[in-house]
Amino acid sequence: MSSRVASTSWPSAPVPKPAKELLDYFFSLMDTPTDEAGVKLTEDIFTPDATFISSSGVFKGSAEIRDSRKKAWAVVETRYHEVVKVFSATDDASDLLLIGNAVLGLKNGKRIEGDFLARAVFDGISTATPRLSFFQAWGDTGPLLKALQD
Repeated sequence: MSSRVASTSWPSAPVPKPAKELLDYFFSLMDTPTDEAGVKLTEDIFTPDATFISSSGVFKGSAEIRDSRKKAWAVVETRYHEVVKVFSATDDASDLLLIGNAVLGLKNGKRIEGDFLARAVFDGISTATPRLSFFQAWGDTGPLLKALQD
């Protein structure tokens, strides 16, 4: 597994190592095309009452978050996220804005690359096992739609 945060520029507010590792693991799971990835999101990443918002929809709680990955691979063959820069909205780094890049290989043979923004809110940021209580991602879906139409 390659690190999704190895080259990340982190904010001046220190982000605890367990939170960095959690983000790395989260993006690794997002890039894993198995049913187990959804289970791991609920067991290892999110709090039981978390909210996860992506281009696929709004998912609240463990059951919805687990099932959110079922359609994530309908048109995508491969996916790779990398976090480029992180900003903190809080002194304890519990509320972060992430800027990143994603590369998708589509089942129709096309490849697209684009930037994304995300907000990650942690519960237990200063513990050895932080979890995400909120995650929202934004990205331009136009290139994906165009690649699927061509």
